[in-house]
Amino acid sequence: MIIETTYAVASSPFFWETLDFWDFILTVISIFVLASGVLSILFILYWGLLLILSWWKEDKIKPAINTIRYAILWLVITVLAIFLFPILGNLLWIDVEKYAKPSKILEKIESIWDRVFWKWTTTSYNNSNYWDIDNLDENSFINDL
Repeated sequence: MIIETTYAVASSPFFWETLDFWDFILTVISIFVLASGVLSILFILYWGLLLILSWWKEDKIKPAINTIRYAILWLVITVLAIFLFPILGNLLWIDVEKYAKPSKILEKIESIWDRVFWKWTTTSYNNSNYWDIDNLDENSFINDL
């Protein structure tokens, strides 16, 4: 019979992990995309609420509609940039697959989002010290300590 010890460890906070250069570039791009998307959605919601509460007065409708229009345009430009930047990099013979691939950007955004909003995950680590209970004697136990 073998006893296997496992440890549950919470994932580290965002700024405690060590990053290499390309992972740092990916993180910066992901933070800009995330901030841009969140700000666009907040502008749309805020100005949409002001539009509804304006009672359809002409002097209050125009700024709200223009701001909503520009926020939607900014959101579309951000999404298009995620997908067009790798294509542009490949056309210029720049290897951007390391840090600007859309799937990597979206995975990093998800990771940042989870860490900012405290989504803790547990990871199981197996200890390499296995004890065979059937063949256990005093000396092997003392040597393992």
